[in-house]
Amino acid sequence: MRRGLLAAAALAAAAGAGAQVAPAASVAAPTVEAVPPTPEEGRRAYTSFCVRCHGINLAVGSSAYFDLRTFPKDDKARFLESVTKGKRQMPAWGGIVRPDQMEAIWAYIGSVNGW
Repeated sequence: MRRGLLAAAALAAAAGAGAQVAPAASVAAPTVEAVPPTPEEGRRAYTSFCVRCHGINLAVGSSAYFDLRTFPKDDKARFLESVTKGKRQMPAWGGIVRPDQMEAIWAYIGSVNGW
């Protein structure tokens, strides 16, 4: 930390003396790779948003609600659109459930369904 203070003081002195100071080279922020959500994160989000209608561990108690145990593995786009915009009796959750939470819920559904 002391070196940083000394360097800043030297730059300030040089600038005050009329010397031209070259701008600092821009340093790119380190790249952070997205970590896929875990089924456990999805279980927590599912419990917060979905369990009231779709049941514990996706085991729905009524035919009035979609049984997520039958949701096709290859139809993630349909899942995301249904959650975001709603479908039939299901309300739109797009303004409530964040995209990362939707991804986590999808991971949880896959873990329960074995895919």
